[in-house]
Amino acid sequence: MNDVNLENLFNPQSIAMIGASANPRKWGFIILLNILKGNFKGNVYPVNPHQKSILGYRCYASVSDIPAALDMAIITTPAKAVPALIDECGRKGIRFVVVISSDFSETGPEGARLEQEVIDCARRNGIRFAGPNSMGIFSARSGLHAQMPPVMPLIGGVSMFSQSGNLGFQMLGWGAEEGVGFSKFVSSGNEGDLSSVDYLRYFADDQDTRVILGYLEGVDDGAELIHTAKAISKHKPIIILKGGRTASGGRAAASHTGAMAGASKIWKAALRQAGMIEVSTSQGLLDCAKAFANYPLPQGNRVGIITRGGGWGVITVDGCEENRLVVPPLPQKVIHKLDKILPKYWSRGNPVDLVATIAKDPYIKCLEILAAWDGVDAILALGAKRGMDSYPYSEEVNKPKPLVDAITLATEMIQQYAQQPDPVLMHLGQLVKRYHKPIIAVSLASQLSHRSFLEAFQVVSYPTPERAVRVLSHMADYTRFLNSSSE
Repeated sequence: MNDVNLENLFNPQSIAMIGASANPRKWGFIILLNILKGNFKGNVYPVNPHQKSILGYRCYASVSDIPAALDMAIITTPAKAVPALIDECGRKGIRFVVVISSDFSETGPEGARLEQEVIDCARRNGIRFAGPNSMGIFSARSGLHAQMPPVMPLIGGVSMFSQSGNLGFQMLGWGAEEGVGFSKFVSSGNEGDLSSVDYLRYFADDQDTRVILGYLEGVDDGAELIHTAKAISKHKPIIILKGGRTASGGRAAASHTGAMAGASKIWKAALRQAGMIEVSTSQGLLDCAKAFANYPLPQGNRVGIITRGGGWGVITVDGCEENRLVVPPLPQKVIHKLDKILPKYWSRGNPVDLVATIAKDPYIKCLEILAAWDGVDAILALGAKRGMDSYPYSEEVNKPKPLVDAITLATEMIQQYAQQPDPVLMHLGQLVKRYHKPIIAVSLASQLSHRSFLEAFQVVSYPTPERAVRVLSHMADYTRFLNSSSE
């Protein structure tokens, strides 16, 4: 689907770092350092007429002095120098540039005039560029970390374009904490040339990309975006966070990237029509990425719930109904199977309340009965893993020795339990594969624990039922879009 092949932008073999600096407080130093410590697989040529070497690499006075062909250049110089540097890149045969430099259309009419000059120079030289006002680019395949922040993403199947570099790189940082791996990322900046639509098309054709994320404030051609996204959404999920949804947010977007945000209601309708999944929070963007990248889609919107306590079940049912999910009643045949496992006073309904049963075996057996039931398309497993790995108690002195011994024993038992492979999570991951249904865990465990659940057991989990419900709702909506598109 791609009109322009961006392979040499994301996976270059050689880079000219124009504006490379020996000053650790300048972006020309920081970005060069990130490229080098990220184990970039190609060659890097710093360009600075006032330095002989930076970080042990020889410096060149100009791009034309570099004795090698170049796939890409990165520019970090002041904005006024950029047009002439684009011309120089053109004479060198460079076809892709990332313009980190800011002070363009995001600052007003004079900056917009200078940005247009950069665009004209690029077109005259056959150059395509990201930015200006970009925070950089990342690609796992080539080990390219040409970026401002010192983020080291996990490797995975998610790719993202973002009109906010700060927000986008935060997603990569959060992903590393929560187990969400990225293939590619680009901070698109002001989109003077390459746009979100160009990156969307590239990710659509990219075999390393399974899920596409995007942060948008505005686009010049909304119709083109919707037309492109509708075709791509039939094959890959596109998850979008839209900034500038309010009047004040729209004004902030204009001063941030020069983007015009557009009318919120029109955007929402258009995104839905194109099959894009719109989330309302930055955390929702990453939450959806984790589930869509690792779980099968539900075949419908019917949800089974298992819980260790009634209150969490009530909240989860409310969340499901508020998010277009159905919590169907249990049929008699399922109730009969559960009766053999649970105390006689259990509620006999969906949610399946384990009425504070502590043992793991009943949880596992009930979970399997729900997963096997053809009346649900997905399961929310509340309390699948307990979050406590120590036994908290007051540090007051003068406790009787039997009490101290009991606390010590309880702490040792909990720590021993925490170090063992968790049979509930292990079984949950197996059930997802066996029944091809998303089974989302909800656990009070730490954020790093949620990453370990994914890595060790291939289990997608969240710390609150509200987050799990919202993700499952988006998955069901996407299934509905796919079904309607195939009719």
